Amino acid sequence: MAVYKTPKERLHRDFFYLNDEVAINSLSALESGKVDEIVSRTTTAREGGFSGEVKIPVVDVGVGGSRKSSSEIEEEMVRTRTRFSIFDAWYRLMHDRKALGTFDGWGESALEGVEPGDTVELRARLSQGPLQTVLRLYLWFAEQAARDGNLFSQRGEARKTTIASSKNIRQILGDESDDEDEVPLLASPVGDPGPSVLLSVSRRWLIGRLGQLGGTFGIVGQVVQLVDADDEYPVIRLTKDVPPTPLEIGTLKEAVQHFVEPAKGLGVDVEASESVVQGPILVIKPIAIYR
Repeated sequence: MAVYKTPKERLHRDFFYLNDEVAINSLSALESGKVDEIVSRTTTAREGGFSGEVKIPVVDVGVGGSRKSSSEIEEEMVRTRTRFSIFDAWYRLMHDRKALGTFDGWGESALEGVEPGDTVELRARLSQGPLQTVLRLYLWFAEQAARDGNLFSQRGEARKTTIASSKNIRQILGDESDDEDEVPLLASPVGDPGPSVLLSVSRRWLIGRLGQLGGTFGIVGQVVQLVDADDEYPVIRLTKDVPPTPLEIGTLKEAVQHFVEPAKGLGVDVEASESVVQGPILVIKPIAIYR
């Protein structure tokens, strides 16, 4: 007899990523009054619950920060409640209308019948992949090497070389301070081995931290592209102005080759070939990622 009783339905979601702008636009097109209803209900809850007997204190966020008034905190709470409620309404509507493509496991034939534009749902393990992992590890090492008084401190030419290499890596990875910058992730769907799944998350819609990627997630997103078995797709884009080209792929491999030896010094093995994923590949634009 099993000790654990599984839930009949998973009602709680711990969001790692949520592009609620897509959900709002889609829900507005499908049921125009639903968004207004949710906003009105949330606003009513705010007026009845946030502003009554309960007093929300002013919050000091620390040295160099600014104090948040109760009205600012209330606005944040309204926005948070609204975006989660809208996704839930959109998801239930898509599910009820059988507008979500789902996968019964995974395997070599998993992409049969899948078309660009389909909205799909799957469960998968997420990672930044070995290449991104080693590049971001090197950036962390470079920050330590540039500082005095720690285990990884460097001096002279060694420090200059490390700093120069870190600047090159930042050019490859993109601007981390840019909310529109995208971070590519590799997904390994639950089931048998099969086609690769690649998705890019915009920093603007991240709720969790990239370091929290361990474990299995639910993913809802739209199919962008199906890459054939004979083609390659870069895991990191050097330019997003045009689709991936052989020139971009070759340039990326050449750039990554310079970090193979430094990575070994950090105890990580990475090859230039890991800068691309071999098809077949399912490329997804994620809408929500959650546990």
